[in-house]
Amino acid sequence: MKKYDLIIVGAGIIGTFCAYHALKKGKSVLLLEKDSQPFEASFRNFGQAVPSGQSLNHWFDYGRKSLKIYRDIQDYTDISMVKNGSWYYASDDQEMTLLEEMHQLFIERDYPNKLFSAEACLMENPMLKKEYVKGGLYFPDEASLNPLVMVHRVREYLIQYMGLHYLPLYSVISVEKKRGIAKIQSANGQVFWADKIIIANGRDTQFLFPEVYTQAELKICKLQMMRLKSQKRTLKANILTGLSIRRYESFHFCPSYARIQANAEQQKLQDQGIHILFKQADDGSIILGDSHSYAPVHQQAQLGFEISTEINEMMLLEAKKILELESWEVESTWAGFYLQANKSDIFTKMLDDVIHIITGIGGKGMTTSPGFTADYIHKLY
Repeated sequence: MKKYDLIIVGAGIIGTFCAYHALKKGKSVLLLEKDSQPFEASFRNFGQAVPSGQSLNHWFDYGRKSLKIYRDIQDYTDISMVKNGSWYYASDDQEMTLLEEMHQLFIERDYPNKLFSAEACLMENPMLKKEYVKGGLYFPDEASLNPLVMVHRVREYLIQYMGLHYLPLYSVISVEKKRGIAKIQSANGQVFWADKIIIANGRDTQFLFPEVYTQAELKICKLQMMRLKSQKRTLKANILTGLSIRRYESFHFCPSYARIQANAEQQKLQDQGIHILFKQADDGSIILGDSHSYAPVHQQAQLGFEISTEINEMMLLEAKKILELESWEVESTWAGFYLQANKSDIFTKMLDDVIHIITGIGGKGMTTSPGFTADYIHKLY
């Protein structure tokens, strides 16, 4: 086909789920990807679906809706979803107060969660260090997804069963409104037409409409993560820690959040954007992270390509205070990059009535993208 109802540029999680929801509405959809397959932020992340960490405005609702969408697709095909739940462990009395307040906030929202004492946490997770934990909050409905396969499996399902047209290795070099619809040209000279186009371009802001991505609107984030050697014992659930409690937006809604103080050690970690998460992969290895550093949107080179040994050592030192693992041997370490909106929770823009840009979802893409794109496509049609 040369003419579609919708063409989407970028096959990451936002582009893929825009396609999913448009196909459900009976639209003809072409998905274009510049690489052989997407491998940026949708691929290089923890793979956790944690609505409990999202802002308690509509983003928590998007996260909750996303869990249902993931479950619905998992019923038809294996997209690697595992309902293993999320633990938050408090390391001091301040963090424990936040957990107690958050427990009540989620009871009010009818979102299943259970508060545990320190002793009960240790019984549930023998790997947890007694001197670290003051108590915990558990969310049984939250899930893990394998980011190395999830978005690819969803895309293959859309191709096989829902009629998605997908073209990898198609770099789009121009998009314009012509004759009332969108004209798209790829680097290999092919031209496609669509009633509407969505540009879900991730951090690639330098090619299509670079003028709309201003420093005031967007910044680029670099994270560091690592994979530890496979362990014989299992974590059973995703683990988020005291630094996560201090960082995640949902906890900002707690009455005590404005009064929380950081000691010198906590402040040093927070200055590097570090909060400690543990996730065990299918092969028994532990994914550990992460850190956050930022640069203006058009100055990505400032962040460099190096992996900071100092930051990795800081994360490992803090992680060793939390869990007792069989091995702390690091098998691999890597950096991920994503765009984050400065003025809002996501960057969206419509040009000439037919060209839509969606990016800057930040670190909440895996948790909220299916729900957010459902609303976006519903409004679009």
